[in-house]
Amino acid sequence: MNTVLQARPRNFVSTPTLERTTLRALRYLQSGYSIHLKGPAGTGKTTLALHLADLLARPIMLLFGDDEFKTSDLIGNQSGYTRKKVVDNYIHSVMKVEDELRQNWTDSRLTLACREGFTMVYDEFNRSRPEVNNVLLSALEEKLLVLPPSNNRAEYIRVSPHFRAILTSNPEEYCGVHGTQDALQDRLITINMPEPDELAQQQILVQKVGIDSSAALQIVQLVKAFQSSAAPDMVSSLRPSLMIATICHDHGILPLAENADFRDVCSDILLARSKEPAPAATRHLWNLFNRFVVSQATLVNDLTLKPETQPAARLHGEEEHEAPAAPLEASLENLVENEAVDLDAAEGGLVSTEPGESTLTQNQPEPDVAIATPTVATIERPAEVEPAVTTESSSVESSLGDDFETRIFDYLDATGTASLATIEAALGLTRFQVVTALKSMLDQALIEKHEVEGQLTGYQLSSN
Repeated sequence: MNTVLQARPRNFVSTPTLERTTLRALRYLQSGYSIHLKGPAGTGKTTLALHLADLLARPIMLLFGDDEFKTSDLIGNQSGYTRKKVVDNYIHSVMKVEDELRQNWTDSRLTLACREGFTMVYDEFNRSRPEVNNVLLSALEEKLLVLPPSNNRAEYIRVSPHFRAILTSNPEEYCGVHGTQDALQDRLITINMPEPDELAQQQILVQKVGIDSSAALQIVQLVKAFQSSAAPDMVSSLRPSLMIATICHDHGILPLAENADFRDVCSDILLARSKEPAPAATRHLWNLFNRFVVSQATLVNDLTLKPETQPAARLHGEEEHEAPAAPLEASLENLVENEAVDLDAAEGGLVSTEPGESTLTQNQPEPDVAIATPTVATIERPAEVEPAVTTESSSVESSLGDDFETRIFDYLDATGTASLATIEAALGLTRFQVVTALKSMLDQALIEKHEVEGQLTGYQLSSN
């Protein structure tokens, strides 16, 4: 028994580029032609195919190409037998017996779609052998679907005028992919699907994952930079970006290069996608982290304070006035409010060895430790590094933390009440430095939160 789908792709992200592609494809389908979406894996072919099927407002038959497919898997086959035995003893002295054995025919998905006028989405159709797909030729051109000979039914059916086929395929150089026969290619309108641009990937992460727009942009840019430098053969940067964004969003990991948890997630997801030797790929990735540490020291305010400047994409069916995703600032405020970040308790990680320099020690955890001078901070993983964390370096870190608290205390004493972002901008500190110092001061009851109608508006000196 075949299951008919009714697509509801409300998470389809619409950007100007995707809207133009969707409009072109929809025009061809409405004119009676079937289409072929061709492109690398991870470019959104299947999502767009289901979105187009939804716009046609017809039930969907979904197939996936398979090298083991036979023609019967598309059109149907004989399924068991029906036996009929009639015993006639109407005349007492005469016994008449009729015994009939008949094969049962079961329609497969293509036959059902052609007969009922459904939309058939044939995903990665070129993973099926070309001779299997020959049955599509007459259905698309002559509008007749030829069936195997049988005494019990017609040998062909007329294709419904509502029938449409939306096929997707991967490049022929992919493993397990067959070439597409010219006759079938000639009956389809092929649309090449490039990898989504940076804006599209950013908005896909925002809408599908719920991550902040600026944080999504940082992830997309990091993955694309790694792809261009160390993994040019990576089929797509969208899927790894989605993985990183989902994990960061689900577990409250800030997508900043100085965050050890974020670096671990990126390493696990990206390094396996590079064909370079592991040490070379690791070196490329850590060089990117160094670059992003420097750039994010000036971009950290953009993650929380500046309004959106990019044209906003929207979900299919979503109204333009619907509320945008929650800003990243709220997440950072919650880290302080819920005391979820304990940077002072970490050991090892980024250790200050000289004023203005930091190195990453080996064989130790990599906690999120504030960097005293972010404009020159680097994260290095050399081949041979002695794990030397001395008492002197620990005292330097402790004095730096105390200095931040003193500066924040003096600033609050002068201004009265200030928000996290205001303190950050006024004192020229990084977000992690301010978060760490505020948490420590809250623990010591040196400061308290200032709330208006239950909403956190800033921090002030403790009244006790």
